[in-house]
Amino acid sequence: MQDEKRSIPRNDEHVVSPSIRMQRIIEYLVDLWKSPHTPSNEDLKRIAEFIVRLPEAYRSTGLTVLAELFVNGISLHMLDLMATYQQKAEQEGVCAEDIQKTFEDIFPQTFQVLETINKQLSIRSLDSLAALSNITIPLYTLSRADSAEEAQTWLYELPETYQSELQQEHMLKDSQDQEIYPDKSTIIHSSTFTDWPTYQQAQGYVVPGMGTAQTNEHIGTPAAPKIVPIFYKKILAA
Repeated sequence: MQDEKRSIPRNDEHVVSPSIRMQRIIEYLVDLWKSPHTPSNEDLKRIAEFIVRLPEAYRSTGLTVLAELFVNGISLHMLDLMATYQQKAEQEGVCAEDIQKTFEDIFPQTFQVLETINKQLSIRSLDSLAALSNITIPLYTLSRADSAEEAQTWLYELPETYQSELQQEHMLKDSQDQEIYPDKSTIIHSSTFTDWPTYQQAQGYVVPGMGTAQTNEHIGTPAAPKIVPIFYKKILAA
């Protein structure tokens, strides 16, 4: 009787290691990314003008989708700071143990912030979108890093700073549509009120030790009253 166990022919030349396969996929993606795939400034202007004319039931979703473009940009920037830190630290002779220690320190907070922002961002008015842009763009500009030390500093500061700014502007909500407030003992509930809101001129945005960014552009005043959110705090019992 022939042995039931038969060897399976194998050509080792066709076996690709996981690392080589991942590199090939990345190279393929790089080629794809060369094609236009992000909206131009004119596209964004047209989209924004369309969204503000949407019925109220759809407007907030449209504004949030548009806002995610800015949020995704700074989220990718945080990941790029990690890659920059690793690259610059290796080039500057920082030992592997110190690099690993930095990542162990910043990974939990940074990825928690990225997850929170991704799930809880909510933009309900054009004024809020302007405020989000006024927070995001200066922080993105200020936090560029050319050395391992600069990248490391921003990795410790940027995630918490960005999330805190969004919370203070009431741009993050939990699953019960409640505002997430920096003080976790406080929940801010939203309501509505008719007003003529104007997004005011931005004050100088300061990050300790890293400089100041300021925008002086006025967004303008709506011609007619509209429904805008108001907020009140409820302190939870200890």
